[in-house]
Amino acid sequence: MEPNRTRAPLRLNRGITLAASALLLGLAACDDNGDPIGPNGNDNGHEEAARVEIQTRGVESAVIGVWRDGEGWTDDEGNPIDELEAPVEVEGEGLTPLRAGGPQASLTVTFFGRDGEPVEMETLERDDETRERVCSGFSARFLPTDADDALALAWPNMRHPDSEAGPFQFSRRHTGELVGIFHCDHIHLYPEREGELDIEFHLWHVDHSDDRTDPITVRVHPPEQPPQVRIETRGIEQATLGVWTLGEGWTDADGEAIDRIETPRDVEGEGLQPLEAFGGNASLSVRYFPYNGEEANIETLDRDDDTRERECSYIQGRYTVGDEETDAIAWPPMPHPDSDNGDAQFADWDGEIVGIFHCDHIHLYPMEAGEVDVSFTVYGGDQVLDVTDPITFPVNE
Repeated sequence: MEPNRTRAPLRLNRGITLAASALLLGLAACDDNGDPIGPNGNDNGHEEAARVEIQTRGVESAVIGVWRDGEGWTDDEGNPIDELEAPVEVEGEGLTPLRAGGPQASLTVTFFGRDGEPVEMETLERDDETRERVCSGFSARFLPTDADDALALAWPNMRHPDSEAGPFQFSRRHTGELVGIFHCDHIHLYPEREGELDIEFHLWHVDHSDDRTDPITVRVHPPEQPPQVRIETRGIEQATLGVWTLGEGWTDADGEAIDRIETPRDVEGEGLQPLEAFGGNASLSVRYFPYNGEEANIETLDRDDDTRERECSYIQGRYTVGDEETDAIAWPPMPHPDSDNGDAQFADWDGEIVGIFHCDHIHLYPMEAGEVDVSFTVYGGDQVLDVTDPITFPVNE
């Protein structure tokens, strides 16, 4: 099933995702013929699932799906299902659907062997700082069947950055938050984007999959409030110049539709001024609200005092131009010439090297009279999280 693609797609590191998919699917088979080896096949300790139950972990503790080998998925009463419709348990509200940017689903995954007994899964040890877990021989995992559809959930999985050799139990959320998704006897579904995906639940054995269920659909519904990017000046005024909302486009601070920003320079004692060729630059804050009005953290972690090169937080703001041949502003970005391994944060402004991408803010250096269409871009690591519609900045003589 195709996910909803009404917004700018994430540029996932598909190589990592597809490699992970191949690893999991390839290792699901444990004998020479590509079939899982059951406990009675030999004494190597591998398991084979006859039934899998998916249960919420809140007050309700409701069974929301049952898979039986050869029969497929049913609800707790035996009625066939093809979707986990309401996997989120909210105290006081009961079971609710997944909603982009909303509460996660915390689900116990119980595998039952051919003998009808549950496969033993437990947390043997947990690091209180990283929340990394050491699981018993068997644990539960899930895997999207299509790497492209994985955009709907926090994916791909990763090691905790403070544990270079740790297991792949974690993921980055759209907000930059690091979350654990594989927790031995249970898993977490963190809804990131509106869309659908099919997932399989895997009986994970140390470092490979012994068995897996048939796929079942997980649907992520639209957020209560769509993502926004707000552009503000960084001077005395700290004026909101424009607000971009997914699906609605650009408005001014009063909610009126706009397609141009005429006065982006905040000059002390003069108020908001237009860009003028080789005049002062516009220094603009980029604020990002992924979902439901909650602002993502964007900041400078470190800065080189000589080159002014910056190390940014996981999320950072940048921009692109509609016509890369424009002469209206200093473009394209480039590494600082005194930093061989530097990032492309700088531009040549009539022979002067100037910084244009500064993590939580950007600079527009006017080169000559004209107009430029700018799309503000929000990055998470090296992936594009959101791209605004273009908006025009004029440069006067």
